[in-house]
Amino acid sequence: MAALVHQFLEASALRFPDRVALLHGEITATFGEIDTLANRIASLLSRIGLNRGERVLMIMENSLENVASYYGVLKAGGVCVEVPDKSTLSEASYYIENSGARVCILSKGSAQRLKDIAVPFVLAPAMTFTHKGITTFTWDDVLQCSGDADDPVQDENDLAAIVYTSGSTGRPKGVMLSHKNLCTNTASIVSYLGLDDSDRIMAVLPFYYVYGKTLLNTHFMVGGSIVINNRFAFPNSVVKDMVDKEVTGFAGVPSTFAILLNRSVFAKTEIQSLRYVTQAGGAMAPALTQRVLQHIGNASLYIMYGATEASARLTYLPPERVVSDKLGSIGIAIPGVEITIRDNEGNPLKPFEVGNICAAGSNIMKGYWQDREESEKVLKPWGLVTGDIGHMDDEGFIYLTGRKKEMLKIGGERVSPKEIEEAIFESGMVHEIAVIGRPDEFLSEVPAAFIVPLDEKTFDLEALKAFTGRRLSVHKHPRDWHILRSLPKKPSGKIDKEVLKQ
Repeated sequence: MAALVHQFLEASALRFPDRVALLHGEITATFGEIDTLANRIASLLSRIGLNRGERVLMIMENSLENVASYYGVLKAGGVCVEVPDKSTLSEASYYIENSGARVCILSKGSAQRLKDIAVPFVLAPAMTFTHKGITTFTWDDVLQCSGDADDPVQDENDLAAIVYTSGSTGRPKGVMLSHKNLCTNTASIVSYLGLDDSDRIMAVLPFYYVYGKTLLNTHFMVGGSIVINNRFAFPNSVVKDMVDKEVTGFAGVPSTFAILLNRSVFAKTEIQSLRYVTQAGGAMAPALTQRVLQHIGNASLYIMYGATEASARLTYLPPERVVSDKLGSIGIAIPGVEITIRDNEGNPLKPFEVGNICAAGSNIMKGYWQDREESEKVLKPWGLVTGDIGHMDDEGFIYLTGRKKEMLKIGGERVSPKEIEEAIFESGMVHEIAVIGRPDEFLSEVPAAFIVPLDEKTFDLEALKAFTGRRLSVHKHPRDWHILRSLPKKPSGKIDKEVLKQ
């Protein structure tokens, strides 16, 4: 097994240099071409003095440049910090400050939106940035690099990625994942899915999302290929790509499958090449699971569960048990992982007793970046306390009871209500604010805001929406707005969100 993540690409480039590894619209790239481009990026980063363990911020949609940049950063000994490609300037500035990144790699769309970004070095398509002192490089500059830079000394315990996930503090926390974390989790997923070099996965999930990243790493590990489609707003284009490019695998969160079944020709289309389908990113309703099974033909459906803090994957439900007798379960521990159900003191519970879902294994994060207090809350001697509660049956199959944390799960991504509340408070228009999740057919949950205006007479809801839109990514915008004269309170004086949920 590879000890370093970028060795997935390097090994496949040695075995299959001329094999197509990536397809994106009319663009194709072989393993050899991607490895060469990644080497050139690593060479550029080395030239500007990137040190071992230094963070590089990537704000890009899925693309050939994204894939090459990811492996290029790792080849240079850097730590890849990927964040949503729709990040606002305020969000990007937070990621830069928190991670300490001196280098930022941008796509064309993010570069245009973030022209006021303040960071020493930027790699992006040719354009002008506002701040003086920024040294910019274009992809033409990358192509001029030799790609012959010396490989830095690296270790499997070195940090490979910081993945930001929203937390109880309101600001996103950086999950620290080592090369060992990612390599062991990748190998485990390859094992239970039975992947080999004939597999081709359709990627509609973004690579900054750990579930999306597993699609890339697992297939590059075995010499398989990946199809990128960033047009899921037009789901029929995805279905057409699946047929035309003969994909063997598809991955999605619950909303992905709801859209495919309700808003596309997926249910009426036979995809003969499809071998397997995976679902994670939140619990999928059994009724929707059954509909998926009805429309994937002979393909196998893997229900999975995980956490960013676990390099992605913790459990899977074998396809035969989905069909036979375990519908509703998140399955059993993946190879190399131990799952236990424990009380709040860490004592193991018996079958069918409800408690904290905990996990141990080589895939568990090193901790939260520069946040020892939050790290100690979830990393215990017995493993990671996931924040979810559930029980295990007498066969070892796990069932989720609910989420212990207040986090929202929007389209498979965790979002902190506090982050949304703080952004709305910054407007100066509200006296009190509470954000909760409302069930949604396509996104699992959407934010709902309950506000008490600071001045009822002058309050302008449309102005507040516009203000919030400049502070937060689109998926964090409240879908429902409720204007109240007061918010329900607990005896302690805290806002009672349980009343708002009724």
